[in-house]
Amino acid sequence: MIYLHKFLPLIVSPLGLVCLLLLIGLWWRQIKWIALALVFLLIFSLPLTSFLIWKSLEAEHPYKPVEALKKHQAVVVLSGMLDGFKAEEEWVTQWNDTDRFFAGLQVLEAGKAESIIFTRGKIPWIELPPEGERLKTLAIQMGIDPNRILLTEIVENTADEAQAVLELTKTHGISSVILVTSSFHLPRAQLLFNQAGVVNEAYPTDFKFLYRPYDWLSFLPNAEAFFWTSSGIREYIGRLYYWIRT
Repeated sequence: MIYLHKFLPLIVSPLGLVCLLLLIGLWWRQIKWIALALVFLLIFSLPLTSFLIWKSLEAEHPYKPVEALKKHQAVVVLSGMLDGFKAEEEWVTQWNDTDRFFAGLQVLEAGKAESIIFTRGKIPWIELPPEGERLKTLAIQMGIDPNRILLTEIVENTADEAQAVLELTKTHGISSVILVTSSFHLPRAQLLFNQAGVVNEAYPTDFKFLYRPYDWLSFLPNAEAFFWTSSGIREYIGRLYYWIRT
């Protein structure tokens, strides 16, 4: 299923649309389709476009101080922040970003949760240890009591994480959790956790654009903006998919 989830969004992505218009223009030998493809490429490559998309993605869950959280039995940190590689028989961990991890530890330190749950996220075609296992090791190195750390079964996506956390909460008698993930990801994650029956309170982190100001560079197209526009549209596709499933 994860292969399907990775492939299908490409069809309706900015890259897919631009390629489709170019192919139509070449097939029919009509310059208007090629010109339209270039117009869309320009629009999708504007930082202003990516700003608008990402600010709307993050607007539902703005910054919340940890003191504003209620007390729960556990804090759940969703996977999606680690990368890595194997060199000389050793697994080397690299960070995509650290916000979710440190936000989870912050919740513990503030006394808002008794234990921390890491999800054992693993992409099938990447030979890396499950993310939760690596995060547990890092948390222990930072002084967290191993008895306060719980791991889910291996999961591939957010829907799997919700079900795995549900089973873990049943096993350990946990009635409610604090859900930590990126601000843009929280609406989809909360929808899935609510559907699974996991009582949760959202704690957003990893803000990409919500608090980033506009400037004159926002009107100059570049490849990075095209990437962020594509990623933002992909998240909206994910939300739509799970909303339709409800």
